[in-house]
This record gives sequence, C-alpha cells and structure tokens, in this order.
Amino acid sequence: MNISTTIGDYAKAIQPQHTTIGDAIRLLAATQPDHPAIVSTGFQPLTYRELQILIDQTRVALRAAGLGRDARIAVAMPDNISAALAIVAVSCAAVSIPVNPKQTLSEVEASFVKLKPSAVILASNDSSAARTAAGRLGIPIIDATIERTRIAMQIGAGQASSECGASLADGPDSESPAFILQTSGSAAEPKLIPFSHRNMLAAAARNQSWFKLTPQDRCLSASPPFYSHGLKVTVLTPLLSGGTVVFPADGSRFSFSEWFEDLKPTWYSAGPTLHRMILDQVRTETNAAGRHALRFILSGGAPLPENVLEGLHDVLNVPVVEHYGSSEAAQIAANLPQPGQAKPGTCGRPWPGIVRIVGEDGEDLGPGQQGEVLVGGPTLISGYLDAPELNSASFSNGWFRTGDLGSIDEDGFLTLHGRSSDVINRGGEKISPLEIDDALMRHPAVAEAIAFPVPHPRLGQDVAAAVVLRPGMAATPVELRRYLQDEVASFKVPRRIVICDQLPKGTTGKVVRRQMGAWFEANEQQAGAKSVNTAPVPTGTDGVDAMLAAQLVSVWERLLQTAPVALDDDFFDKGGDSLLAVEMLSEVERLTGQTVPPSVLFEARTIRQIAQKLSAQTARADSVTKLNPQGTATPIIHLHGDYNGGFYVSRLANLLGPDQPLFVIDPHDLGKERSPLPVPTLAANRLRLIREAQPNGPYRLSGYCSESLVAFEVARALTSEGETVEFVGMIDPPTVSARRYVQLVLSAIRLARPIVGSTVDHWAAFAWFKFTQLDRPWKVSISQRLAAAARKVRKLSSGGRDQPTAGTRIPTLSESRIAQIFNTSTDDWSPDVREISNYAPEPLAVPVIYFAADYGASPWRRITRDVVTIKLTGDHFDAVKDPANLARIADALKERLRDSRKA
Repeated sequence: MNISTTIGDYAKAIQPQHTTIGDAIRLLAATQPDHPAIVSTGFQPLTYRELQILIDQTRVALRAAGLGRDARIAVAMPDNISAALAIVAVSCAAVSIPVNPKQTLSEVEASFVKLKPSAVILASNDSSAARTAAGRLGIPIIDATIERTRIAMQIGAGQASSECGASLADGPDSESPAFILQTSGSAAEPKLIPFSHRNMLAAAARNQSWFKLTPQDRCLSASPPFYSHGLKVTVLTPLLSGGTVVFPADGSRFSFSEWFEDLKPTWYSAGPTLHRMILDQVRTETNAAGRHALRFILSGGAPLPENVLEGLHDVLNVPVVEHYGSSEAAQIAANLPQPGQAKPGTCGRPWPGIVRIVGEDGEDLGPGQQGEVLVGGPTLISGYLDAPELNSASFSNGWFRTGDLGSIDEDGFLTLHGRSSDVINRGGEKISPLEIDDALMRHPAVAEAIAFPVPHPRLGQDVAAAVVLRPGMAATPVELRRYLQDEVASFKVPRRIVICDQLPKGTTGKVVRRQMGAWFEANEQQAGAKSVNTAPVPTGTDGVDAMLAAQLVSVWERLLQTAPVALDDDFFDKGGDSLLAVEMLSEVERLTGQTVPPSVLFEARTIRQIAQKLSAQTARADSVTKLNPQGTATPIIHLHGDYNGGFYVSRLANLLGPDQPLFVIDPHDLGKERSPLPVPTLAANRLRLIREAQPNGPYRLSGYCSESLVAFEVARALTSEGETVEFVGMIDPPTVSARRYVQLVLSAIRLARPIVGSTVDHWAAFAWFKFTQLDRPWKVSISQRLAAAARKVRKLSSGGRDQPTAGTRIPTLSESRIAQIFNTSTDDWSPDVREISNYAPEPLAVPVIYFAADYGASPWRRITRDVVTIKLTGDHFDAVKDPANLARIADALKERLRDSRKA
C-alpha cells in the first residue's frame, strides 16, 4: 500500500473486531514508518514508527500497572503536545479522559468523583490541581517523563517495552470508548461523552473525504486537545489520514513566521476568537499570501463574523469555510473548498442521511422551515455516561437532539438560527450558566444569583451575572469575581456583576434567564444599580503617572483597534477579551518592569485604575526584557530608543521567530525625570546590563534613533575587551554626528566657551539641529520635499503650534496625548540635543546594517567600511511604527544571521 492509501482502503484490511484507532495507526506505521506524524517548533519530528513505539510502551506500562482495556485513565498534561501524545497513546490501550489543566481544584475533584478514573497520568514535575485532587481522592498517579530535546514521553518510566505483540489481543474493540470528553450543557453538571473507536474512525474518514486530506497534508493544531474540536479535528483526523500534526510553541500567541512559514501547515481549524487574533496580525504582514502553504482554513464552534471570514480570505488568498459539529457527533456539516461547494452564512451541507429538521411534533420539516436539528449516523455516540434521564430526553431511535434551531434550504445547505438551550457561547467556549449560579450561591453573602449571556463585540457572547445579597451581608462585584476565580475556570468568571435588591421574575415566579440580557442593559442605565463598571474612581490626575497613562492609552488603542480611549473606559466594554488581556498585561509588564498578575483586571479595569495600582508600586529599575527566551540562537541585544514605550519590540520579536531571542533594553531614565548623559556614558551603563544578560560573545547589537549610537559605542567597548561583534543594526539614527565638517563646525563653536560661557552649548545644539534638518532630504525629490513640508505645516497647525525654534523639543504622539489628556506642556529637549551634538563617533571596524528613513548611511562609511543600507518608508517615527518597515528590518537581520551561520 502506498502513502496515499485512504482510511477506507486500509479499514477494510483490518478485521472487524480490531477496527480501532490503534489498528489504524499501526498500519500507517508499517506502511510509512519514516513519515512525520508530529512536528513542533524546536524539536525533531516524531515519525509514525516512533509514535507506534510510544503507543506500544504505554500499553505495556498500563498492563504492568494492572490497568486493563476498560480502565479509565485521566490525562492532565501541561502542554498541548504532551497532552495529545498521552491521550492518543492511552486511547489505543484503554479509555483516556482528557483533563483541562487550567481547571480549579474543585472542578477537577468534581470530575474525578463522577468519572472515577483508575489512574491519572501527570508530568513527573507537575504540581497542578489534578495531582492534588488525585491525592485527596486516593487515585493512583502515573508519572510521565517528558523529553525536552525531542517530541517524546515515557509513561510509567522503566516499566515499558516495545516488545508487546502478546498484549495486542487485550486491546479495545471498535465499540469501546477511546476517550471520554466532558462538556457543560444546560445542566449544572457536565455531560460525559464516551466517543468510541468506531465513532472516531468514521469522523476522520468523513473529514478526509470532505477536505481531500492526504499524507502530504499538515494540520496546524492550536486548539487544546482536551476539547472535542482540538482532539478530533486537529489531532486525530490528520493522524488517521496519515498526515502530520504541527504544534506551535504557544497556541495562544500567533507568530506568522513560526505558524505559517516554519511549520508549513496546509490547513488549520479553529474558533472565531483565534481566527480574529490571526487576522489582526496577518493584515500587517508583507506578502502574506505568498508566504504560506495553506490550502484552506476551517472555522467552527461559533458563527464566524463575515468581516473576519472575508478578511482572512483576502489577506491569505485561501478558502475560509465554516463547518458544524457537536461533541456528541463530531463534524455534521461543512462548506467545502473548491472544487467543492460552499454557501457563505451557512454551515454547509450535512453528510448524507445524518441530519433531520423536526418541528415540535417531531415530524420532519420541509426546505427552509426552522426546527430542531437532529443528528444520527456512525459518528454519533450511543449515549451519555451515567445519565439515563438525560439520555431519554436527548436520544431517540438513533437520533440525537442537538438543542440547535436550524433549517435546510433547497440546495441542501444547513443554517443555524440559534440555540434552544441557555448555554453561553463565549468565543467558542461553551459555558453552563447553572455552573456559575451554583458557584455564586456558595458564597456566604449571596442569597440569589443568575448568570446569563450579554453581547460582546469580539467574542459574540460574554458572561454577566446578577446577585441578590443576604440581609445584613455585604460583598462587592470585585470580591465576588475574585471569589469565582477559585471556583470556576477563568474564562467562566463573569466580566460584569450587578448587585440588586431583587431579580426580575416571570409569571411563574422563576427568573427567565433568556430575558436577563435585556434587563441587564436597561439596569445599567439606571443610577441605582451597582455594577463592577461603576466603581468610584478619583477625578483629576491624582495618583496617575502621566507618561504611564499615555502609554496605556496607546497600547489599548492598538490592541482594541479603536480610538479615542479615555482614562475611565473599561477594557472589556471596549471590546477586550481574554486573549487581548494577556497581550495587554504582557506589554504593561515590559513597560514597567513589574509583575502584573491577570487578577489585577478583577479590580482595575480602566487605565486610571491600572496606572494608580502600578504607580503605587516600586518604580522600575534598569533591566533587560528577554523576548523569545526559549530560542537557541545567539540573542540580538536591542536598545529600543522609544521614550513612548517601545511597543514595536514585541512585533519585531514575533517577526524574528521563536528561535531568535531578542533582549530588549529601555532608554536611559524611561518613565522618570530625564537626566541626559553623554553617549559614551550611556554605553558604559548599557554595557553592564548587556554583560549580565550575555556574559560571552559573539554579540549582535541593534538600536533605534539615538540608542543606535549607544549600541555602536557598546560595540566599541566590547571589541576593546577582545569580544566579537557580528553586527550593529542602526535604525535611522542622526547621521550628522558622523560627518567630519559638522564635527569641525561644532568644535569651532565650542571654542567660544571661555568668552560666552555655557550658552555655547545651546548654540552648538542649535547648529546640530539645523544640520539634521539639512541632512534629512537625502532621499526625496524637490516635489516630495515640498509635500513633506506642507504635511508638517498642517500637523503643526492642527496642534496649535508654530514652527519650533532651536532648543524646542518636538513633541511625540504620546507626549501630545499627555498634553491633551492632562492639559500639560512638553519639556524642553535642548539637554538631549546637547549631548547628541557632543557625540562624534570614531572609526570602528564593525559591520553596520543601517536602516534609513529620515537619515542616510553615507556619513557612516568613513566610520566603518562594512555598511549595508536598507531603505525604509515614511519618516523617522514610521521607521518602527509601520509594520512593513518592521518586516524589512526583521528580514534584513535574519538574512545577516543566515550569512553568519554559513560563515
């Protein structure tokens, strides 16, 4: 059998009693042993032969521990790769129970009590809630040793052997559960879904047929494998198709170069939240459509907004199609890439014979008529575990009531019209409101509570809750949110909590959950309601650092893609979600040098509140921020030179790729009252930080603006100490300091110091400033110069400022924002100009990559003979703000790094 053999072909070759996931993988391991099964950043690929060895070793280890094919083995591994490996290996020998490692102790304990696992597989160095829960409940723990140099793991170290032919007979059969998934439905307790080997093989064959999957396809798996979609669609479907699963280093942080260029997937499937995150970043990529190998993109879990679907299609130039499935029946319907058929706004065509639309009387409805969606077929489970009443209500004569309302048109395309249940669909995360109700009711101050969905601009739905307190008891929304953090997973914690005197009730005396959204919207407009968003905040600027507040405004506007953002705007009300919150807090940590836990957003959700909290803490000390710290390459040490915060460095790190560390150093006195120092003094100070971060060479240095000059002087100091400096990347520093005639003029001016005193420094700064203005037009024509001058006049006019005189600091965008928000003026910048004008670089034999925007590289050719010029678009400030420029910078640096490796 050749490598393109389909599941249908080889399934026929296996005896009916052995048609399992393990049989399918064993056949693939025999026919394509060296084909990569799993690939991940920074690791050697895992072949099908090696995957089979892991499966065999796991089977023997479980049997040696007395665990047979019917044993339920919980898998709570810390990362997606090890979790996927363990789940697949256990499923081939027993019944695996994927466990979300982010669940709280109480949630894990509740799952273990209901599922009664025979053992729990954990990483040997794990100290998670699952280990604590297993210890409390007396469940045996099997330690798995994870290898850090390659994709591999050892389950039950020292007990396993690959010589396990005799143990094959005691493996699962086709009707045995391969894994048991847990999902929250309309009930308070999760439903337990046993998905059999027969179910999974049929589901994989269905996807293979729909999307023409072959062993040459590579599926990007960014969805956690403890969720139905992540496990069935992005792990087992490609494996059972003989293809390759590729895992990014961090599934929550998108990197175009890593995800699409390095891993080279041909398809991926995800929910709307991840698609939106990807779109937000690929829009800024240069030639994104020509830099990937994708054939198509799948979306499921929740409706994909039309603008996201069209945006991904336009930017990446590949089909983006929606599909529909459920945990109980896997993929049910799908739109297909060409030459298949698709209809935007629908779920696609269902697999033949597996979907019915029925009315309230249970009778089938005609085309276009709305009713409940019923699903059957070989991918449908036989029923929930230990839930006879739920099974009676949900399953009948081989059909499952999905709880979805839908219709099928004349062309056979399925459209969903909402849910008949109350499940909250938060960006694809299904949340049971009853679970939140129960958690809130466990708080001693709460008498009544109800959770419900509210609209969210990015996630579709978010969680809110209304609470009535017990007489004489007190609790604030912040306290309740903090309490819930320990009771439920973080994505289930309501973003808004309203404390009220009574809940609205219907005619039967019960709260109508579906009407709570409208009640909540009206309630927020009433002055009497106390919500988390109306917590008192101080007026004026007391306790708020102006620079930090302006930096936060810039971060929020960039992430939320909206402007203006005010000091008292709520992050989540403005469209923020959990993914953006992580990125925002990461930026804040880098800006302030302080550790900012995610829990800060439970009590500080506006810029004013966050700035006050951070300002109350210790001011940041000089430090080195390490981006891509797990990378194995020699780091690039970058002096970011942006007194507005250096937001661009995270983007630059992503463009360089996860294997290239980027060590970032802030400008001197960032966020403090500035004390300008000579360039050599700054270089000596930065040399200390650099030596601490990287004690030995070779060194790779870069900088932006005047910090490029500091980086160049650091290179001089390092070479004088016998170290090798591979290059200095200089992003548009002023060039006049390298011109001999400028140095002579400034020296002549300073000769007047004995006569006129320190005023001569102002004259020198004035002359240097004028020289920089003369030096800038090197790259433009006369007409372009006139147009640029006109733009500058308009900018100055709109800001209410006249042409600046010598010694007047030109305000940056964030500083102008400070003045606008706080009604303050900008500081005089002549001390900075004086120090830069005093700097005259001497020749140094070190390679320079000069990124030219406003300034040209020619003067630097007398300083070093090895100068490569990369032209950037826009002006000096666009050099690092324009995503296209950052891509050019990253590409040039990567090319130099490749040349260094060849040498």
